[in-house]
Amino acid sequence: MELPQVDASAGLRRNTLGSASVIFQAVSHLGPAIGIIVVAPAIASFVGASVPLMVLISLGAMMLTGVCVSELARRLPSAGGYYTFVTHGLGKRLGFFTAWAYFLYDPLLPTLTIMVSGGILAEAFRANFGWNIPWWLIVVVLLGLVQWVTVSGIRPSARLTLVLGIVESLIITILAATLLLRHGTPANLAVPFAFPALTHGIQPLVLGFAFGVLLYTGFESAAPLAEETRDPGRLIPRSVILSIVVVGLIWTFASWGMMVGWGVGRASSISTAQNPFFTLAAHAWGVGWLLLAFALLNSSLGAALAGQNAGARVIFALGRSGVLPKAFGRIHPKTRTPVVALTVQTLLNLVLSLGLGFWLGPIGGFTFIGLLVTLGVLIVYGFGNMAVLRLMRTRYPKEWRFWRHGVVPVAGALVLVLGFYFSVMPLPPWPLSLAVWVVGIWLLGGAVLSVVLGKSRSADLEGAARLAFEEADELAQ
Repeated sequence: MELPQVDASAGLRRNTLGSASVIFQAVSHLGPAIGIIVVAPAIASFVGASVPLMVLISLGAMMLTGVCVSELARRLPSAGGYYTFVTHGLGKRLGFFTAWAYFLYDPLLPTLTIMVSGGILAEAFRANFGWNIPWWLIVVVLLGLVQWVTVSGIRPSARLTLVLGIVESLIITILAATLLLRHGTPANLAVPFAFPALTHGIQPLVLGFAFGVLLYTGFESAAPLAEETRDPGRLIPRSVILSIVVVGLIWTFASWGMMVGWGVGRASSISTAQNPFFTLAAHAWGVGWLLLAFALLNSSLGAALAGQNAGARVIFALGRSGVLPKAFGRIHPKTRTPVVALTVQTLLNLVLSLGLGFWLGPIGGFTFIGLLVTLGVLIVYGFGNMAVLRLMRTRYPKEWRFWRHGVVPVAGALVLVLGFYFSVMPLPPWPLSLAVWVVGIWLLGGAVLSVVLGKSRSADLEGAARLAFEEADELAQ
């Protein structure tokens, strides 16, 4: 079969990103501020004051998947990301199915982060200053900014992501240190690291762990930037591991300060409080709570930029190879960015943000789209872990290591299965149950398409995989 030829002058801009930019692509995708502000109170509802302990346990669990992504990115650096990984590890049909599930994840990240931030910021400004800024206006402005920055070029986009990631990490770390210094005592400092009592059985503990695992989704987002990264075979794997460790430690410290500042004796009440981190910041810093608002804005924007860049480049890779319409593979002639993929992705997020926001409100819309993202990413990670096992056994048998390429992928996959199960069982109430059905129908459609395309367009799927692998070889040299 004759492979499609790649014109290097018409592709993504090579050798553009360095170590710091790639690392903070992953760090910002994780969203240090927005993750802890939104998710930590939910974890507290299950495990009480033991949120920092659960964050640390989840860090260890996600390192299993992180090691798998690192192994894959070292050998298959490509803009196709998980599509490339799973195609070469498990075959073209499962590669397509993984890409299909991926569309529930990174391409929707701007909706997930910007919509909830718009709602929180609008309420905070109304309560503290009496400013009546509509949440939808904040959403429209931020999505417009994301589109402009990402189309302008990967280098300015990555630089902004780097700055935003550093700023938000510093703000939430300083807030946590302030709370610990003001409220910490020998009696309460150790409580958040104690194992929670199982007074209601094991299910709350497992649910808290599941939410802790989901907190880390996004660490692999540096992988689709491989074609634009200097020495991707070295920098991408390192960025994956460092992002998990760095953000995990920031989240552990921040949640420690949150629980001590709130009061370990009434920890479960934090899940029902309105914007508890803003309450803590107002008590600690007075009007300085605006710094936390700035961190939340930074975090949502940084995560949206990271998701937009990563998602669009997977769509671009699929369009360039012919699996998706060729238009998605078009490059901006000046900035060399995947302008069609970026634009379509922005329009999709605009429709979803406004539609869900007006229907369920920004917070309700966040929960709805969050479940879509959660289920999608668990499937993507699971297939990626299994791809390591088969890829190393069949293509790199001399490099095969039992623990690293056998035990770790299987253990990581089991953790993800646990997270998936407790996300859908029991079936959540309406309208979240609708989200589960949407995911089910979407995945069923992807399974059917993968079978149909595997028969009628097998050459396109094979060409996409081989093209991505040839580029991986070129980038690895």
